[in-house]
Amino acid sequence: MDGKNYFLKKKRTSILVALLVAISGGLLLAFEQNAYPISRSEATTTRMNKTITISENGDVRFQEDLQRYFSTSVFYQDIYFTSDHEDVPKSVATPAFDNTRFQSTIYSDTNEVMIQSLGQEVESTYRGHDLKLSYSWLANGTDEIGRPIEPIDDDSVAWFHYHSGTWGNIRIENDYWMNGVALKYADTAEFFWVVAATDSMLTQQVDIKIVLPGNPTETEVKAYVMGASQAMIHHIGLNDDNQMYVHIKANRLFPGEFISTRINFPSSYLFIDAAQDQLYGNDVSDRPITNGQTHLNNVATYQAAYQQMQSRYLFADILAIIVFIGLTIFAIIQTRKIYFNYDKEHPTDFYGEYYRELPAAYEPAIMGYLYRFKEISRDDVTATLMDLIRRKFILLDTGTESLTASKVNYVMKLNPAMDRKILAPHEQQLIQWFFTLVGGGDTLSLNQLEAFTKKESQAIRYLKENESFNQSVFSAAKTYDFFDLVKIPAQKSAWFVGLLGLVGIVSYGSRLFLTLGTWTGVVGGLLLGSALLLQAYVSSIERRSKQGNEDYVRWRAFEKFLKEFTNIKDYPMPGLTIWEHYMVYATAFGIADLVEKQIRFKYQQMNQTEALNRSPYFRYPGFYGYYYLSLNRSFMVARSTIAQAQAQRNNSGRGGGRFGGGGGFRTGGGGSGIRIR
Repeated sequence: MDGKNYFLKKKRTSILVALLVAISGGLLLAFEQNAYPISRSEATTTRMNKTITISENGDVRFQEDLQRYFSTSVFYQDIYFTSDHEDVPKSVATPAFDNTRFQSTIYSDTNEVMIQSLGQEVESTYRGHDLKLSYSWLANGTDEIGRPIEPIDDDSVAWFHYHSGTWGNIRIENDYWMNGVALKYADTAEFFWVVAATDSMLTQQVDIKIVLPGNPTETEVKAYVMGASQAMIHHIGLNDDNQMYVHIKANRLFPGEFISTRINFPSSYLFIDAAQDQLYGNDVSDRPITNGQTHLNNVATYQAAYQQMQSRYLFADILAIIVFIGLTIFAIIQTRKIYFNYDKEHPTDFYGEYYRELPAAYEPAIMGYLYRFKEISRDDVTATLMDLIRRKFILLDTGTESLTASKVNYVMKLNPAMDRKILAPHEQQLIQWFFTLVGGGDTLSLNQLEAFTKKESQAIRYLKENESFNQSVFSAAKTYDFFDLVKIPAQKSAWFVGLLGLVGIVSYGSRLFLTLGTWTGVVGGLLLGSALLLQAYVSSIERRSKQGNEDYVRWRAFEKFLKEFTNIKDYPMPGLTIWEHYMVYATAFGIADLVEKQIRFKYQQMNQTEALNRSPYFRYPGFYGYYYLSLNRSFMVARSTIAQAQAQRNNSGRGGGRFGGGGGFRTGGGGSGIRIR
């Protein structure tokens, strides 16, 4: 196992957490920009076109063309007409909905008129379905079951749409007037109104044209938009009828957004008579100057405050992106420096493709620890036992059974002539594991090995002995100094990891708690995730020591030799004793079956099959195959036995009971909303 795989395996959980943190900012932004109160499956607005015409007396005509979808049978449209001018109290300027000038038409997706009303309660039938339009300002305006239509508040009206089936894709045309909306100040006239909102649903392709009274020049018109991140003044100029108009567009309104516009034009183009002013109070030219300033000066102050907020919002984004780019570049430089100084393997003196002899004399489990970068596998158990058999510490006995039988119950016996005190601790542990625990003495048969783990208590002890074996290998392998003790990279990078994390938290928090910027949360998540990932990397850095890497590259070349020795020309085949030794390490590499097949093929080519059959390792079926399969089965049976016993206990205990994108502040006046049911 190389250093990269070691890092991925050792820090898998940390890497996963870092990746989740890294994408959390993007997920948060996606959620914020799609968290509409009404789901897309219930209602959407795919197109919103409005033409708003300001008359010379300050009354305003709203002509709406809306492409919408409703999966429901009922929806209400609410129209608000309260005013929100900063310099004029609401009690002075009181615009009103004109219920004498109203028309609503609903078209099907084939552009057929489904139902139309001129401000009267209407009931009709379209394609076998009952339809109804009813209004809150009518004394007898009722819903489909006769209940009165209730507006949201006293400063709003509502109209009720009923379909005995479901509305589906429809086009809605509304034509209505608000009286006394535009105000006439001493130095300017002003239209200040919420001209579009999400209506609690996904709203796209917003197009608003506001036609001004009289004939002001483009330089005499000042227009502003607020409340929506994508809204913009698209154009100020003359329309096809040679009227001055302001054109506002937005590709999409995000949850909670609206388009509020303030348009100032010369007051000389508004003619408000006494009767009009008496009704709506929209001539405020004689009011005292507020804050010692004319209204246009106050507008500049109000818009400067809004622009300052927008500038902070944009500045937060720009700063976050610049900091992110700078820290990312520096992080790459730092990580590269750490890798080359502390993580890249030491150079070696060996560059050959094959190594045809054993590179070192240590035990196969020790080799596995080095080769697989501190990982102990079941192959090390198999290889260790085979090595003890090769070294005659364990003797094989087939009894009276034939080696060519379909299944041979090999019996392993401890050799009393050998001094086991010279064995490594993990080898002594293995003998205690198999012979003392499983065999109960100095012998162990394959049948005993397979039968032992079929009882839960014995299976638990069996797996604990495996853990003890692994720990013994770790302890023994550490004495070889195969790996450098690398603590410096974590110490040297601590300040930078902390900086990444701190900046990430600040950026994330500015979006989460201060609502500054659109991308600050994304940047914060990426920086926090990078800090966690970098910390996981530097804390996991371990590389083979110079001598450890010298041994490793030779073991790697030796493994390649074992895999490909039959392809090497003029290679003299060693004797079986050497191959039995090589098979021990082939088992630790996990390629013993491949090597066995190649050896059998090579000996058949040399007409030495009889010599091969005299070896219990290589004759077919031989000891390696039986033992390897038996050992693997013992682990699987042990885990299966424990799982089944636990499942039975759980089943026996069943029963009992159960316990239970953008944004801004809303300014202006008016607006609309949708309710569905």
